[in-house]
Amino acid sequence: MFRRTDTKAFIHKSLSALMPVILLGCSTMPLGTGEALAQSSLGQDTVVQSDMSSQLMFELMIADLAIQRGQLDVALEGYLLAAERTADARVPEQAARLAMYGRQWSEAERMAQRWIALDPSNKQAPGLLARALLRQGKVEPAFILYKDAMDASANKGQTLRDIQFDLQEGSNASVSVAIMQRLGEAYPNEPEALIGLTRAHIVNNDSASALAAVETAVERSPNNIDALLLRTHILASTDELEKGLALLKAAVDKNPDNTQLRLGYVQILVQSGRFDEVGVELQQAYSESTDDAQIRLNIAVLAMEAEQFDQAEGFFADLLITGEYADQANFNLGRINDQQLEYSTAIEFYDAVGNGELFFNSRLRAAELTAIAGELGEGRSRLNDLTAIVENRELQPRIIAVESRMLQNDDQHASAVEVLTNGLEMFPEDSSLLYSRALAAFAAGDPSTMVTDLERLIVLTPENAHALNALGYHFADENIELERAEKLLGKATELLPADPAIMDSLGWLRFRQGRFDEAIELLQQAYAVFPDPEVVAHLAEALMGAGQSEQAKELVEAALLEHSDDERLLEIQSELNK
Repeated sequence: MFRRTDTKAFIHKSLSALMPVILLGCSTMPLGTGEALAQSSLGQDTVVQSDMSSQLMFELMIADLAIQRGQLDVALEGYLLAAERTADARVPEQAARLAMYGRQWSEAERMAQRWIALDPSNKQAPGLLARALLRQGKVEPAFILYKDAMDASANKGQTLRDIQFDLQEGSNASVSVAIMQRLGEAYPNEPEALIGLTRAHIVNNDSASALAAVETAVERSPNNIDALLLRTHILASTDELEKGLALLKAAVDKNPDNTQLRLGYVQILVQSGRFDEVGVELQQAYSESTDDAQIRLNIAVLAMEAEQFDQAEGFFADLLITGEYADQANFNLGRINDQQLEYSTAIEFYDAVGNGELFFNSRLRAAELTAIAGELGEGRSRLNDLTAIVENRELQPRIIAVESRMLQNDDQHASAVEVLTNGLEMFPEDSSLLYSRALAAFAAGDPSTMVTDLERLIVLTPENAHALNALGYHFADENIELERAEKLLGKATELLPADPAIMDSLGWLRFRQGRFDEAIELLQQAYAVFPDPEVVAHLAEALMGAGQSEQAKELVEAALLEHSDDERLLEIQSELNK
C-alpha cells in the first residue's frame, strides 16, 4: 500500500484518462524540461466525467501544456484550482502528485486529503498523504496512517519494509526514529519494526541506540538474518569488527544449513578484506546450493571478489556445464583471465558471451585485449564490427574511447587525438571523450588542447574531481598559475578527500610553493595508499627541499628495487649521489 509510485510517469497517465481527445492534438509537441512528466500510456479511456465543464476541461488542458513545457508551478496552480471545483478524484490526485514533485508539501497534504474524501477506498492516497506529512515533520498524523495500513495488512513484515522505504525517502532522521519507535511499541512481535528502528538510528548517526535496537531484535528473533547482519555492520562501524564477526560466525555454526546467513557472513568478510577466511565458507555454501543456480552464481561472484580465483573458476565452470547463467559465467571467466594477464584465454571467454546485457561489454573488452596482445589492426576491426551492430547510440562514445586507448598504448598519440576529435564532433559534450582527449593531447605534446578540454569539462561537470585534479596538477607541475591550481585542487580535495592522486597533486603544489613540511605530510599520506614511482619522486624532492636528503635517498633506493628503469627516480638518485 505504501510503496512509492513513479510520480513523473503517473502524472500523465492519470491526465490522459481525463482528457484523451484534447491531448491527441498536443502529442507530437516537442517536450522541454518536463519531458519525463509528459509520457502517457492510457490513451484508450475516452469517458469524461459529467461534472467536467468545458471551462474546467480547458483549464486542465492549459495545465497539461504547462507540464509539457516544464512550467510545473503553473501546472500545479491550475490543478489546485480545478481540484476544488470537481468531484472527480483524479484531479486532486494529479494535483497532489504535482505538489509532491514540486516539493509543495502542505499543498500535497491538502490535495491528498481531498483525494481521500472523494475516493475513500483508494489504496494509494493514504500513502501519498503520509509522505507529505513526513516531509513536514508531522509525526503523529503520519503514524496514524501507517498504523491503519498495518492493521489492514495481511503481511505486516512487508508493510513495515514499505514504510521504511517511505521514511528513507521522505523524512529527516529524527522523524524516522520517532515513527519506527511508535510502530515498534504498537507491534512488539514484529522483528521488522525493530530492524526499521535500527536503520533509522544508523541514519541518525546514533550507533549506541542502533545497537540496542538490533540486540533486542536478535533476542526476540535469534535467527533473523537481517538483524544478525545489521548487528555485525554496526559493531564493525564502532571498531568492534572482531566481536561482530565472532557473533555472526556463532550464528552460522548454529544454523549450518542457512545458506543466506553464511553468504552474508562471507560478504562481510570480503568487505573487510578477510579474503583468507572465505574459501571454506564459500565451498560449503556452494555445496549446499545444488538446486539453486542463482545462489551458485552469487557465490562464484563472491569468490572472485575475494580473489579466490581458482575456486571462482571452478564454480563458473560448473555453471557452464549445467548451461545456466552461461553468459555470466563466460563473462566472469573472461574477467578472471583478464586480471591474470591470460589475454588469449580471456578473449575466448568474452567471445563466448551471447546476445544480451553482457554482450557489449564483453566484445568491447575483447577488442581492447586483442590490441594489447599486439594485434592493433584486428582490435580496431573488432571495434568497427561492434559499431556496426550496436543500435544504442549512447554506447558509441565508449567505443571511441577504447580505440583511442589502443592507439595511445601503441604510442600513436596524434592518431588517438584525431579519433577523439572525430568523436567529439558527434558527441560534443561527452565528458569521457573530453577527458580522454585532454590526456591524449598532453601525451601528444599539445598541452594547450589539454587545458582547453579540461576547462570545458569543468564547465560541463563542475563537480568532476578528476578533471579539477588533472588541471590543477598540470599548473603545479609546470609551476604556473599556482593560485588557480590552489583553487582547483582545493575543490578536488573537498570532493574526494581520501583520493591519493589528489593528495599527491596537492602535495606537489605545496612543494612548488616552498611549503615543504606540508608537502611531505601530504605526499607521505598519498604514498601510504598508492606507492607509485611518481609519488615517490615527488616525496623525495620534497624531502630534499626540506634538507632531508638521507631520507630521500633511502626512499628512492627502495623504490628502485621494484622500478629499476624509472627515469625520474634514476635522475633523483643521480642528483642525490653527487
